[in-house]
Amino acid sequence: MKFSTLCFPILFFIFFHSASLLAQQQISNSGFEFWEEIRSDVNEPVKWNSIKNTDGSMATKKLAPDVISRSEIAHSGKYSLKLVNKSTLGIVANGMITNGAIHGSTNKSKSYVYTDDRSLEFSTPFISRPDSLVGWYMYTPQEKDSAMVILLLHKGTVTLPDRGTKKNWVGGVKLILPATRKNTWTRFSAPVYYFKKDIVPQYLLVILSAGNRKQAVTGSEALFDDLQLIYNRK
Repeated sequence: MKFSTLCFPILFFIFFHSASLLAQQQISNSGFEFWEEIRSDVNEPVKWNSIKNTDGSMATKKLAPDVISRSEIAHSGKYSLKLVNKSTLGIVANGMITNGAIHGSTNKSKSYVYTDDRSLEFSTPFISRPDSLVGWYMYTPQEKDSAMVILLLHKGTVTLPDRGTKKNWVGGVKLILPATRKNTWTRFSAPVYYFKKDIVPQYLLVILSAGNRKQAVTGSEALFDDLQLIYNRK
């Protein structure tokens, strides 16, 4: 057998296997090990954004409370993400973070999260179709509060809560998380539900929150670590 004939299937396998691995994308900085200073006294995990980093005015950013911080209580590695609901000007601000952009407003009904496809800081290009999302959390809610995990695969522009952009949704996850045992890391897992079969997304939008958006309660506290997208082997 000629060398070229023998090599073709081997090279094809290597190429196909490499392409498959490349298509199995993960959430950037999903273990929250890497942090950066975006302004004086404002630190955020790399590739994530808080209400201190909205598209609003500097005055709005300064009024926003510090609802995120780096915790040394980690599931693995050195750090995890800590989210706390805080009240300011009579408004309860969710301890919330996203890999997208935040349109912040003192009027909560006018606030939303979105993918800004003009900026790599506020968008995550993504062309994979994962089967499920898993991660670890600890949660101490106040009253009847609940933590949330939202993942949305999409094309074009989207906003959450939705403002007429559902036509661009490809697939997603929405998890409402209850309290955990004190100081106990608890695993969560949820399948990705696909709205459109065989459509390749363009972006990934993720939101983590220490409170229910509609009824967040001051003082609810959540820690998140080690998010991972799972792909079925075929």
